[in-house]
Amino acid sequence: MDGLPLIFEGDRMNVWGSEHFISIKDQGCLVGHLFTRSLPSRRITSFSKAEADRIIASKGASLIREYWGGYAAFLQTRLGVTRIVRDPSGTLPVYWRRVADEVVLAAELGRMPFRREDGLRVDSDALATFLWSPQFAGRQTCIAGVSELLPGFAIDFVAKQAIEKCLWSPWDYVGTCHRSAVDNAEMLRSIVLDTIRGWSSCFESILLGMSGGLDSTIVAAALANAGATTHGLTMFGPDHNGDERSYATIAADAFGISLRAEAYSDWPARLDTPVVSDSPRPFLAHFVQPIAHVRDQIFREKSLDAFFSGNGGDNVFCSLNSVTPIVDRILARNRPGAIIETFGDVARLTNADMFTIGRFVLARFAKRRRELTNGDASFLDPDRLARAAAHMSPHPWLEAKPGTLPGANVHIRKLRHALGNDGFHSRATHPPSIAPLLAQPIVELCLTIPSWQWVGGGVDRSVAHKAFSGLIPKALLERKSGGGPSGFVHQLYHQNEAVVLRRLQSGFLQEHGILSASGDALRSHVRAGYHSLNAQRLLALLAADTWANHWERG
Repeated sequence: MDGLPLIFEGDRMNVWGSEHFISIKDQGCLVGHLFTRSLPSRRITSFSKAEADRIIASKGASLIREYWGGYAAFLQTRLGVTRIVRDPSGTLPVYWRRVADEVVLAAELGRMPFRREDGLRVDSDALATFLWSPQFAGRQTCIAGVSELLPGFAIDFVAKQAIEKCLWSPWDYVGTCHRSAVDNAEMLRSIVLDTIRGWSSCFESILLGMSGGLDSTIVAAALANAGATTHGLTMFGPDHNGDERSYATIAADAFGISLRAEAYSDWPARLDTPVVSDSPRPFLAHFVQPIAHVRDQIFREKSLDAFFSGNGGDNVFCSLNSVTPIVDRILARNRPGAIIETFGDVARLTNADMFTIGRFVLARFAKRRRELTNGDASFLDPDRLARAAAHMSPHPWLEAKPGTLPGANVHIRKLRHALGNDGFHSRATHPPSIAPLLAQPIVELCLTIPSWQWVGGGVDRSVAHKAFSGLIPKALLERKSGGGPSGFVHQLYHQNEAVVLRRLQSGFLQEHGILSASGDALRSHVRAGYHSLNAQRLLALLAADTWANHWERG
């Protein structure tokens, strides 16, 4: 298929792929990377007869129980069912659509039959909902007729039916921890070092995005511990807050990593092309374009095998800046001394006084029902959005398990936010993007840890700090603030404001009634209520508009 080698040929299923694969007897194959759940873990390159038999007998469920990795498994059972299983980390995307009497699956769009030339068009309801909340929808993508197999799910194709089954849910792990924060930190350190060692063993040369923040520095430390050949990249913006070179340099020097620093503004960020063209949902951040250009150049210079990042670390390590840990303590009927201790932790973390914290705690208890999700409806037509959202099925992780604490709900929503970044390049031409902190063993452990341990001592992501104390530089452990590309985004907007507003006034979003204002009204609306977040929002809307025009008009 389109130049890819055939790696499995069966009665009801053929699989083509360019990535590593493992045969599952004569009944299927696994595409991607797989490791045992032992500690230390071991990379799997072939299955024994007993292992393959268990996979087949369990219809792939044993893959979730006994292994971890980044993979999609393809099985055809003797009962006439074709099953596809996607691992919980979501490392390898799986999209599917029906074409005549067949079902076709792919890891990315852009190849036949997942092209505009194959009749694919934008689902305007899904796009409107995505612009409100990128994490709300489940398997629906923003391309009509193209669905996503969600991480941790299997899908059975039998006759003309497609039946989804959940094999792994984050809700199965919350509320199961009875360990101390010290024990959890020791376990977290061991598991992170092991999983990143496993991932690094698959690649000879790695490019790591480095900011000097906790997450990317943990990955850097683990890669150095594994002896991996690692190159570092840090991007910086025009403002002081967006320049993290000094912190990234500390991390690079500590772990013997060569570091390349590049300014966002030195690389193209075009407003007239999609941020990523052949994606089933629009990338909304233009700063991705400079990163993609730099990665591409380094890939060609260094013959890289993988792009690594600390993406998802804030989410997996449950970064909190709220009274949720106090609410959890109270609802868990902890002793008064423990509740008071967490009051103090939250006060130190948020720099708020006890009266203010107490008021927020009472407000949380007074609010009987939490919304299914929080979205950003700015600049969107409310009636159009309501109609669109009514047609979307929410992501299954957003439905809280009865009896769980609010902190678990927050943690799982954060985890949902971390998924969905499929990389900036085609997997056919560039190395894969790996977010090792989303590895299944790390996620499962972190979900068991109660929210109050994550703010212990008034430190954000406290368990992760404890886990890597002594392994990463103290200056980075004690760092209180993080940077980012917001300065570059604001600069890009102000340099192109007239272009942004003009294109939004006549593009796809306007034509389909998704925007709340048109023509001069949009400009007046922007000026009347301008604040810094408007620049980011309007550029995101333009990114979606440009992506939609690409799919609709080419």
